[in-house]
Amino acid sequence: MNIIVLIKHSRSALLLLVLLVLGQLVWLAPARAVTVGVYAEFTPSLNNPNNKTFTNTSPLSGVCSNAHKDWCKANNVFSIGIPSTGTKRGNGVADFGRSSIFFGLPEQRVITVVSDTGETADVIFRITGMAFRYVHGDMPEDGWRSDLTEIRGCRIAFSNNNHTNSLMRIIMRDDNGAGGRSSCAFKMLADREFGNYAWDIVYEIETPEPLNMKNGVYKGIAHYTRGGAGADFDMGDGATFADPFVYIGFQLTVNHLFAIDFAPGYETVNLQPLGGWNQWQEFGKVPATLRRDVPFRVSGSTDFAVDINCEYTMPDGRCGISNGPSTVPLDIAITMPGLVGHKGGMIAEALNYPLQKDVFVPRFSPMREGAVFQRPSYLRFEVNGDPIKEMVTHPSTEYKGRVTVIFDANI
Repeated sequence: MNIIVLIKHSRSALLLLVLLVLGQLVWLAPARAVTVGVYAEFTPSLNNPNNKTFTNTSPLSGVCSNAHKDWCKANNVFSIGIPSTGTKRGNGVADFGRSSIFFGLPEQRVITVVSDTGETADVIFRITGMAFRYVHGDMPEDGWRSDLTEIRGCRIAFSNNNHTNSLMRIIMRDDNGAGGRSSCAFKMLADREFGNYAWDIVYEIETPEPLNMKNGVYKGIAHYTRGGAGADFDMGDGATFADPFVYIGFQLTVNHLFAIDFAPGYETVNLQPLGGWNQWQEFGKVPATLRRDVPFRVSGSTDFAVDINCEYTMPDGRCGISNGPSTVPLDIAITMPGLVGHKGGMIAEALNYPLQKDVFVPRFSPMREGAVFQRPSYLRFEVNGDPIKEMVTHPSTEYKGRVTVIFDANI
């Protein structure tokens, strides 16, 4: 009996034009726009097999790339430094009003990302805070006359205590950005015009489950406006920006692992009684089972189907082996510890899991881990019971058949 094993990686045939290349928009964006990118990646690792989430791989920028890097890392905070050329005019009134250092922050967004084969997934993007620096060219005799000790609607994460000619703060939303729009303001800003040369957003990204996604690079984009009333980022009255449009590109990369490794020499399987042929040769005792196991190792982080094709197919869907006038059923089962099989609504661990031709092709996935690596497994081929009694009535003949086992990974 010959065994052929095919390993197939399936991909969708649908091609979709993706409108974003991070760092460059392939459609005409407004001339006064800023484009930045957020990157995340899922790659299975032998050092962390239980990982089931994306890792944020965005280059460090903004406040989390300098003196506050350790704080950001400890608090799982990410920032994006967005180039800014703008001004803000304060009125010196201590009323937490729109002429103070004011921030109107947008609601969370759901961004659909699309792979180059048309697969889609959703990313949730939350603005959880801001970092800013306001600068004035001259240090007045009476100081800033800016009260930055009190804030409403947010909390102060870091402060530089009004150094020489600049004001810098990192603020975090009270609602963590999970709700709708919100606003926060300091008590006042001095009655003068300030330059705004540092404008960073602090964010969280909620990524989809990578185990449910196919391999590929998924891209999407979100666009925001910044300025005064009506802008997504409302910086209050007296705020202007030379570049009022902000485009944030998202790129998620899924690098699933899937490999099946068979030892050489198992292309042909010879079925044998469990204890050898001695009982039949010496005493004429018909064996209860003719069996051969074919070992292999499986590595994977995604679900995959295992299907079979038979040279001879029995009425019940099992493969068969034949000597010409006689065909008997061949039982085929697969064992992959730590993986679970799904078939027609039934779920079972892949321990001696039966394989046969059926309208429902079983799919297998890691049972608990995010990925398995070099997991010892085997295919079992056997003839059991009465069919062996049929076979021994045809001495000096050879029962054989071709079976193709197909591993079809969802990557």
